[in-house]
Amino acid sequence: MLSYLPVLALLWAPTLATIPSLSGYHVVWSDDFNGDHYAGVDHSKWVQIAKSNNANGEVETYTSGTDNVHLSGDGQLYIVPTKSDGKWYSGRLESNTAQVCDTGGAMIFQSELWVPDFTGSPAKFAGLWPAFWAKGNNYRSSGVPWPKCGEWDIFEVTDKMSNQNQGTLHFQDANGNHNGAFNGRVTYQGGQYHTWAFKVDLRNSDWTKQSLIWYLDGVQFYSVTGAMVGTYQQWVQLAQSTYYIILNVAVGGGYPGNPTASTVSGYDASMRVKYVAIYKTN
Repeated sequence: MLSYLPVLALLWAPTLATIPSLSGYHVVWSDDFNGDHYAGVDHSKWVQIAKSNNANGEVETYTSGTDNVHLSGDGQLYIVPTKSDGKWYSGRLESNTAQVCDTGGAMIFQSELWVPDFTGSPAKFAGLWPAFWAKGNNYRSSGVPWPKCGEWDIFEVTDKMSNQNQGTLHFQDANGNHNGAFNGRVTYQGGQYHTWAFKVDLRNSDWTKQSLIWYLDGVQFYSVTGAMVGTYQQWVQLAQSTYYIILNVAVGGGYPGNPTASTVSGYDASMRVKYVAIYKTN
């Protein structure tokens, strides 16, 4: 049976988004991206990464300016991949905050966002890789390497995946190997706004019955329990540790494939985000 996450309708004060309330939860951190057109993000909330990124074979360079990351002026964040002189540039934000689910409680990472319509894998979107995800904070606080730090892929799509999103866990198993086998797909309609959420639920005292749950527009589409992961140390890293949020649009690499001469750049290739919020149970 499908379970549901209470996602309330957004309240609008002309066109400006507010953070939705969730029954039984309170907001511990959020950004509604309200601000002037073409303004930068709030750097008290976000680190804007600036570097060439060769991870995963990607070809983009992340920049620190507003050409690739800026506010829309109507309550949205735009992350805009651009191509100039044959080179790709894009944006990546990492939240300054990092949060852990309280013992005996639940925590939700949630965002409402828009990406292009990848249905049918149109060639003009080849190589684009927008994502809303999270990484274990010990990666940046104490140098714990990936995948041991843990990773939650809440929303990541590519042209190759057509109209599907894949929710995935990445972690280091008890033998020291990368495990990325826990993943579930859901069909969605691109070119529209959708609410994507990831819940850590520790309300059962038995860790094997605790769960990690993915949602699309309030409807569960995948879950993983402690029993499925199987070892307590790995579950602690995945479900009982501190994570931070990442929003980015990568370009190229082994997962999405490389862009071509026909891949679009600019706003048609952008990811647009109305809000991001972290909730915890009351």
